[in-house]
Amino acid sequence: MIKLRKILLFKSIYITLFIISLIYLVIYINIDFTSSLEGSETKVEGVVESIKYQGNKMTLTLKTNEKLIATYYFDTKEELEKVKKELSLGDMLVLEGELSKPSSSKNFYSFSYPTYLKYQKIFYIMKVTDFSIKQKNSNVLTSIKNTIRNSIASDKVGSYIRVFFLGDDTSFDTTLEDDFRKLGISHLFALSGTQISFILSIISFRKSSLSIKHLVFSFCFLVSYYLIIDKNAAIDRALIFSLVFSINKTFNFNIKPLFLILLSLSILFFINPYYIYDVGFEYSTVISCVLMLYMNNKKSKGKIIDLLEVSWVSFLASLPISLYHFSYINPLSIIYNLFYVPFINIIIFPLAMLCFFIPYLSFILEFFINIFEGSVAFLSSINIGYITLARFNIFYYFLYYIFIFSYLFKNKKIFLFLILLMILIHYSYPKIFPKDALYMIDVGQGDSFLITSNNKTMLIDTGGVMSYYQEEWMKYERNSGGKYLVTFLNQLGITKLDYLVLTHGDYDHAGEALTIMKEIDVETIFFNGNELNSLEKEIWNNSSCHYKLIEGDRFSLGDFNFLVISNTYKDENDGSLVLYGTIFDKSLLFMGDASIKSEEYILDNYDISDITILKIGHHGSRTSSSEEFIKSVNPTYALISAGVNNKFNHPHHEVLKRLEDSGSIIFNSQIDGMVMFDFTNNEIKTYTL
Repeated sequence: MIKLRKILLFKSIYITLFIISLIYLVIYINIDFTSSLEGSETKVEGVVESIKYQGNKMTLTLKTNEKLIATYYFDTKEELEKVKKELSLGDMLVLEGELSKPSSSKNFYSFSYPTYLKYQKIFYIMKVTDFSIKQKNSNVLTSIKNTIRNSIASDKVGSYIRVFFLGDDTSFDTTLEDDFRKLGISHLFALSGTQISFILSIISFRKSSLSIKHLVFSFCFLVSYYLIIDKNAAIDRALIFSLVFSINKTFNFNIKPLFLILLSLSILFFINPYYIYDVGFEYSTVISCVLMLYMNNKKSKGKIIDLLEVSWVSFLASLPISLYHFSYINPLSIIYNLFYVPFINIIIFPLAMLCFFIPYLSFILEFFINIFEGSVAFLSSINIGYITLARFNIFYYFLYYIFIFSYLFKNKKIFLFLILLMILIHYSYPKIFPKDALYMIDVGQGDSFLITSNNKTMLIDTGGVMSYYQEEWMKYERNSGGKYLVTFLNQLGITKLDYLVLTHGDYDHAGEALTIMKEIDVETIFFNGNELNSLEKEIWNNSSCHYKLIEGDRFSLGDFNFLVISNTYKDENDGSLVLYGTIFDKSLLFMGDASIKSEEYILDNYDISDITILKIGHHGSRTSSSEEFIKSVNPTYALISAGVNNKFNHPHHEVLKRLEDSGSIIFNSQIDGMVMFDFTNNEIKTYTL
């Protein structure tokens, strides 16, 4: 044992192992894994690994030859309740349906769902039309998992028990999760280090050191616990860290924390190199490592001061991660965590664990949950301390860490000044060097165009999907294109829109306006001159400054000048606002959903030719973009915003042929995703993904 201790004290062992793990990581993440499925299969068999119910939608993760996501929609409430009773984890299913590649919006900086699934080696999603249970689960461990999950109520209290006891956050309200993120406290809802440490402290009966017997018992208990909870990168990190540090403590190896951290990370990278892309893993790992190293030789200054110091260090450690992924920080999270960390870890978490075993105490947990959620909703609504910073090159965030580590571990205040200077530069740079730019944003089957100039911003349409009436049991929360739009605006450093132009009231043009107005300060909203429909009335009533634009109206945005050239037709599409814009010697024409009727009016009343950029009307429908109009306008660039595999078959092949014959450079969001035109210095530079 003495010889082993001496060997384990060689720091070169841990450094070498860590370097090898990094080399393995780089090689592994660059391997292009492919699916064993052909994609044409209409029937597959698989074992259920996870089940999620949302309204009338069921989402399954199955293990076939590879992992597969499957979705099924129930027609009746009776069918849903029957499946909930009969279907369990571990069951083997036979599914019939259609396989498709996962898709997501193709915008700059956007979350890529296909990439997210690729890291889990999931390559296909199946839209299931019918399924049957071929074989019921016979695995003892899976039966235990089913029993545990079925014993937890599907209410608010149950969602907290699930997240803290099982690491399952699928039943959490996404609005609530957004509020947690705004306040900088979302890390408290990852079943990870704090909770694992709490369990270990109970097992060890708060002894200062673990005996071998306690270590073996702790190991067996944690492994058993690990087998029944939902796996994720943060949990794996917590488990490996806890075991490595416990072994060091039990056998008195006296290995320094830095080398224990390197050893733990090496093990994790060998287990799954893709962990480095997991935001929860990034947060929990960086914060845990920095705290362990920083607090290792610190003397206690009192509970309040210690807690404040932990909160401050945690904020600094997570700052570059928050800025890179979400483009905002909330310095007040340092204060919020002083209250919420002990509130969650001393009250909510222990009560959630207790209520799992004694459900009759749930009313106590619910009382504290209501206090917690009420305070979070209030603090989030007043929106104080929220700082938005544009997305920069990734090396800028590494520079943040150089200064943060230098400040924390060199104890020189000059580095704190440099961190503040970096934040100031980060905030000011887009404002000091603004772009004259046009963005065609990929919103699926809809329109949304962003224009920026001289620190002024305008959004033309918002995209959106019309919601249809559904019975209450069928409703589930869908992904909001408005939230993605807000995220993109934040990543450009935009927190205010000078103008929001709604060309007309169709949902695919104005459907996300209310979502955007909740998150972004909108100074003025422009509508067309027609009578407002129900959606437009709701937007109108929720805005403080709004106008109807009619033919002949003019307005400017920085270096851009705009003229309304559309007639006020009663038809929603024909009455779309048509904007003719100029910047320097370049011209732009935004056609909304204007039809051939509107085009004929424009040709009869305006001398418009050789347009630099034409936003094609009605997503490339054959009811727009007549041959005469395209020949007359003669666009250099043609922009088509349409959804992939949309039911309207936009854009129509005849429209594409006319544009090709005219020599126009076509950008189609179905293929190109987001497109940016940079007009800075009176030049045009185009950028796509």
